[in-house]
Amino acid sequence: MKDFLIKMGFPIKPNLKIDSRVSMLNAVDQIKILPFFPNNIKNLSISELCAPGMLFGGNYDEGCWEWKGPVIRQKTAAYGKFFRRKAGFVSLELLADFLNYRRYSYPIKAGSTDEMLLEIIKENDSLTSTELKKLVFGNRKRTRWDELPESNLMIPANSKSKSLESPLQRLQMGGWILISDFEYKKTRSGERYGWGVARYSTPEVHFGDSLLMPSDRNPLESLQNIIDKMKKIWPNVSQKNWEKLLK
Repeated sequence: MKDFLIKMGFPIKPNLKIDSRVSMLNAVDQIKILPFFPNNIKNLSISELCAPGMLFGGNYDEGCWEWKGPVIRQKTAAYGKFFRRKAGFVSLELLADFLNYRRYSYPIKAGSTDEMLLEIIKENDSLTSTELKKLVFGNRKRTRWDELPESNLMIPANSKSKSLESPLQRLQMGGWILISDFEYKKTRSGERYGWGVARYSTPEVHFGDSLLMPSDRNPLESLQNIIDKMKKIWPNVSQKNWEKLLK
């Protein structure tokens, strides 16, 4: 059966099942490029590799969705919305080439909202999405766009929403920022509740110079180097499919 599936183009990763924090960390370390959700490459996602019932788990301490933070804090891989604006991991081994290619593919436009947000994050080393919104839009009492601080006026005045989701997604797709952790609200008794709030940082701050070394290849060479290494792990996936996932 295994040989048949490989012949038909289905990537096979023997004996790999994500059912604990350790196994999720090991999966990221072994596979190198691991989106969280299904994509154009069959079986190349945490969602498809996790044990039944373990994607979201039954409580705050169990399930792949809750293990993201602990895996991120190991600093062996970067996490963010890297794959068609959907989340996933890129191992530290491939990160320099990944950033080299993506920053070339998603340049920052001068005077753009993306540039403003990136500079704010850089100035503060890291910010949660909540903190970032407060810095950009001011406190909740502000209701008029013309009352916003002057530094924030590059946000379109006719915007119907005070959402930063799109520019933050673009910055992650370009490898300019990543999610460095998730933080949770707590009740007065100290119990955690709600969804985790993403904390954003740059790869340079999160990993530091000792871990993140720049690539000495040009952007297209970096892309090919990633694909060549991934082909050793998933040899039956075509060049075209790797390019589609990584572009």
